[in-house]
Amino acid sequence: MGAEKEQVYLAFDLGASSGRVILGRVGGDGQIRIEEVHRFPNGPVTSADGVFWDIDALFEAMLEGMSKVAAAGIAPRAVGVDTWGVDFALLDEAGELLERPRSYREPRNAGISRRVAAAIGPERLLERTGSMHQDHASLCQLLAVKEHTPELLGRARRLLFIPDLLNHWLCGAGSTDCTFASTSQMYDVVRREWAADILSELSLPSEILPPVQTGPAVVGALGRDIRRRTDLGEVPVVAGASHDTGAAFGICRDADLPGDEELVVISSGTWSILGIFVDEHLPPGTLDARRFGYEANPDGSLRIIRNLPGGWLIDRCREAWSAAGVDCSYGALISAARAAAGGSGASAVIDTEWEGFMNPPSMPEAIRRHCRQTDQPAPQTPGEFAQVIFASLAESYARSINELRGKTGRPLGSLYMIGGMSRNEYLNELTEQRAGVRVIVGPAEATAMGNVAVQMAAAGTAT
Repeated sequence: MGAEKEQVYLAFDLGASSGRVILGRVGGDGQIRIEEVHRFPNGPVTSADGVFWDIDALFEAMLEGMSKVAAAGIAPRAVGVDTWGVDFALLDEAGELLERPRSYREPRNAGISRRVAAAIGPERLLERTGSMHQDHASLCQLLAVKEHTPELLGRARRLLFIPDLLNHWLCGAGSTDCTFASTSQMYDVVRREWAADILSELSLPSEILPPVQTGPAVVGALGRDIRRRTDLGEVPVVAGASHDTGAAFGICRDADLPGDEELVVISSGTWSILGIFVDEHLPPGTLDARRFGYEANPDGSLRIIRNLPGGWLIDRCREAWSAAGVDCSYGALISAARAAAGGSGASAVIDTEWEGFMNPPSMPEAIRRHCRQTDQPAPQTPGEFAQVIFASLAESYARSINELRGKTGRPLGSLYMIGGMSRNEYLNELTEQRAGVRVIVGPAEATAMGNVAVQMAAAGTAT
């Protein structure tokens, strides 16, 4: 009997600093093999009017990747899009963008989460939406639209989150899924409905929010213009894990991994999303919503999460050093960090969540400023900076794991590290030492694999 024919899926994995077009190849053994076919830069664009995403350039880069796939003679069985969380676009009655989507790093969002929590009540807000109280939550961003550009909100007829906007352009779909809706601070994952009462109390419209699906589903097929521009056929478009973290966590309940009592997961890229799986909300008052929240997995089940900085600090430092002609490869930085460990210039432990790190003109200077403000020696060399950043990330992971141990009574002795930062062996070592866990290194391509797994499920080929 011949070997079963390979199935190929096309995944768009779009992060806050880069985007990728990826093929997921699935053979008879059911294993997903990842192949990157196109990579392109992404990042917020700052202007006098604010901080925006160049969504048109992002979509054009997706089409370029699709054209490469078609030119190679590959006919994918389905297409799926995942992106970073929270950000959205507003469309008018004709379906046109009212403005470019704003980035969660938009300065005008500062302080809004405190006002929202004060108006609604922090416990009620957490119970109703499950979301952490963060200025960049979709709810806070929508309130910023109301306060700064009310004429735009008055003209808005539809809100689409970033992956849903891209799906809309690909196939005309106009829905979202529970993984992304659960990042918004506007969705009740338990009741599986928009928290219309919360929006009403803030004088925000709930009628512009899209329908929400739970679980993998085909939401359309590539439209005629997309087929003409890329030479691909009428490929189904699948949704179900449009939030990149949701896609990654969707593959973390493997039978070979420790059970929920032992397991912590960190999906780490630009952000490090630390989480544990739970069956339901913890008793009211257990979680501090400024530090923890709930998000949905692709099947609608829950995880407690903590959003922590990941590669953002070191990547922004690398940009600054590269511009100055300094070798800033990860391998060189990790070696330099090991060499700097124990020296006075690398002894600082910084608060990686300090607001000054959100989007500074110079990350090295922001770190120096933070060290001066906290009476710690400021690093000077790239190795010292790297050591300070890696040690501080490990410390932030350890604090969060210890908090979750206290709040759940779970031992949480195993940490499954996935995503691009999982390849940093030195950071894994520091985390083991500080958090008292055994680090299990998972796939760096966890998000893409989760994206493909959802496509397989929608196509009826999941194993």
